[in-house]
Amino acid sequence: MDNAVISGQIGRRIVSFIDLGTNSLRMLVARVNDSGVVRVLNEAKHMVRLGEGEFGQHLLQPEPMARTMEMLHVFADMCQAYGVDEIVAVATSAVRDAENGEEFLNRVREETGLNIRIISGREEARLIWRGVSSGLEKSDELRLFVDIGGGSTEVIAGTTRECYSLDSMKLGCVRLASWLKDGTQKISEKEFLNLQMRIRDVGVHVFRRLADMRVAKIVASSGTAQNLAEIAANLAGVDGSGRYSDTPQLLTYRGLVRAVKELCSRNQAERALLPGINPKRAAVIVPGAAILQTIMEEMDCDTCEISNRGLRDGLLVEYLEHTVPNALQSDLSIRDQSVFRLARACRFEEEHSLHVADLALSLFDSALALGLHDEPDTARELLRYASILHDIGIFIAFSRHHAHSHYLIRNTELLGFTEHDIEVIAATAFFHRFKPSKKYTEYTELDSETRNEVRTLSLMLAVAEALDRSHRNIVKTACFGKDRRGYFIRAVCTAPAPLEAARLARCGKRACLEAELPETELAARRIGFYERHGFTVNADYAYFQPALAPGGDPLPMHLLTTGGARTSAELRAMETLVHTRVYGQAPAAEQ
Repeated sequence: MDNAVISGQIGRRIVSFIDLGTNSLRMLVARVNDSGVVRVLNEAKHMVRLGEGEFGQHLLQPEPMARTMEMLHVFADMCQAYGVDEIVAVATSAVRDAENGEEFLNRVREETGLNIRIISGREEARLIWRGVSSGLEKSDELRLFVDIGGGSTEVIAGTTRECYSLDSMKLGCVRLASWLKDGTQKISEKEFLNLQMRIRDVGVHVFRRLADMRVAKIVASSGTAQNLAEIAANLAGVDGSGRYSDTPQLLTYRGLVRAVKELCSRNQAERALLPGINPKRAAVIVPGAAILQTIMEEMDCDTCEISNRGLRDGLLVEYLEHTVPNALQSDLSIRDQSVFRLARACRFEEEHSLHVADLALSLFDSALALGLHDEPDTARELLRYASILHDIGIFIAFSRHHAHSHYLIRNTELLGFTEHDIEVIAATAFFHRFKPSKKYTEYTELDSETRNEVRTLSLMLAVAEALDRSHRNIVKTACFGKDRRGYFIRAVCTAPAPLEAARLARCGKRACLEAELPETELAARRIGFYERHGFTVNADYAYFQPALAPGGDPLPMHLLTTGGARTSAELRAMETLVHTRVYGQAPAAEQ
């Protein structure tokens, strides 16, 4: 796919967002168009450990500064290569607390051209809240947002709509690691409890204020929280989910305690070999775990939701608000806004897509009622979004448009969705044309639970799309049904629908329809139309449409079927199905 072509069609400017933290250096490069659609071009992250050795002396040290400067040169080169129009760059705790922080940023500006501004702890907390909230559906549920950095931990109490408290505690995994006697060795239970005691001492005022709030759940961002969740999942033998890693979306207190026990029982070299860990975090993962465990204990929370969004995403949301003022202002939910912005940017066929969505949801609901699947309402919502976006790839090319749709969905910043949500939507859109199987990497890269979800949703979408093959909304309603003979699809049409029936047949579904005898030119042309679209006229079979009014006579017609000519027994079975399921009557032979 040629990004340059896409840029010329819908792109307006390319923006880079850089977050210089105590532990990690991150960058997001995105294309933003005039309607607020964001397409991610690249993401980069490097653990530069800028704050290493700083906290005892309040000075950034030469070696960490050299590592960081080297990577900032790389980021500057990447910005140039992408033709970045604007750079939004911020520095947090390590630079903020160092006496030579400003001096270092002046050097960065002179050597790389990057203008990085220092933000306060409260501003950092606010941006993190905005970034993490952008990945959640709008809700008035009170949450505690926690981001464990290298030099500070941001704690925000609020909903996805507004925040009520912003705190930045001088507690980070790198800063806290400096309090250990020797973090390279095994850590005793007493040492871990001492870490927790110091955390409570530093955060005492924050914890007292939060104690009066009824927080429904904790949402933790940052690499530390993600890595702890991955370690816990590996210890429990659970497959994770997520677009870029196998990080699970939930971390239980029990799982965290188990992970802490395993981590503390090993020295640093042994920790680096623990399944699920990022070896680069081996030196600071235990202090990070102590922070998260203490917060969960203070808030009396058994589970913690994991988010892969953070400060960079907050910078992006703020940028959209300032440059595209109406992009985030609507009566629609943040999810609907994101989806429709992308769909309209790709000039989707709105009437067709919305009709397919309605049909897909009707099929989903009727299948659920019959016990054909047990997917939750969250999956139903993702099916709706996949249905709206399933054809957007035509904007690039009709050929393999399902693959183009998959690419666009995965590489557009859809606010309000988790990475798992985006993966499900993209995969469901991809498989609206083909049955999911292991011959597709779009299927094999999914974990087993997500595969099952995608199989169900893509089937509903494939059938719904087939039922509007002509893009004429001929099939008004459709649902699954069941009788003693098995399951079936009942569709109500306003006109003959040969394209829809033929498409269902290619999906592996048998189709049959009635047609008037070719006694007029119009009737003959209609039968010819059906034949050209894969139907066979079973002319030797005597078929009658049941009388539609009391006292009326059955009407002789032809029974047309897909899949070639049928035997008399097969045709009698189809006649029975049509008479009972469509007309609610016994077949003519039984009357």
